Amino acid sequence: MLSRKISGAKLRRVREDRCLKVTELAEAAGCSHWNIYKIEKGATQPSPKLYAALKATLQVGDADLEAGDTEDAA
Repeated sequence: MLSRKISGAKLRRVREDRCLKVTELAEAAGCSHWNIYKIEKGATQPSPKLYAALKATLQVGDADLEAGDTEDAA
């Protein structure tokens, strides 16, 4: 597990800003679309390997995906 928690809502916003479908992001990051869906809904957190793949695919840093203290509900 990651030591930091990512925000599913932020992940979704970044994905949508890049005009990617869930299936496209999943394929590029090497996981299932269900995994992306669960992360975006806040039901699960990505593995460190998937987190690195998401950051690389979306070309973002930690701050772009980190959940804040007052994360908006997904």
